[in-house]
Amino acid sequence: MKINSRKLTILAMCIAINLVGAWIALIFKLPIYLDSIGTIMAGFSFGPGFGIITGVITSFVNMLGDPIAIYFLPTQLIVGYIAGAVTVLKEKNSYKKIYQAFIMSIPAAISSALIATYVFGTVTTAGSSYIVQFLRATLNMSDFLIVFIVQIVTDYADKFIGIFLVAKIYNMEAFQKILERDRYRLKK
Repeated sequence: MKINSRKLTILAMCIAINLVGAWIALIFKLPIYLDSIGTIMAGFSFGPGFGIITGVITSFVNMLGDPIAIYFLPTQLIVGYIAGAVTVLKEKNSYKKIYQAFIMSIPAAISSALIATYVFGTVTTAGSSYIVQFLRATLNMSDFLIVFIVQIVTDYADKFIGIFLVAKIYNMEAFQKILERDRYRLKK
């Protein structure tokens, strides 16, 4: 995992994308999170290590605007690793990205549901928390199951959006040229 100024610049951009997305979701109480688009981009572009680094830094910086964000660090780690480890993302086939969103959202949903249920008692700062509270009041199910159902739906929507946005950027000719410069330098 070689780090150079180009990768650091893209990594900083990915962290900024995560922070802006997270703050938009927090301010508007959206039922999606938008805090992992940059994590997906870093993992996509440079592998799992960079996805994980992006997720860790995002969680710590995001804590300044949303104090509970740090508790969801394991979810960022999962997303960063999967984004870098699974190569389906780099393909131009849109149908495979639909499956990729499931591959990424299931472990992320499990992690988030465990944290939201057992650390925060189902009440978090996310917009999806309103849905959870409504379902808790109307359904006779365990808290974890309700949170998991909401998480799987909202995480899938979140990762689906993230994967498609990142795939569009990643497959752009201009972005590929930026990445090729690093690959060319590594070969020398």
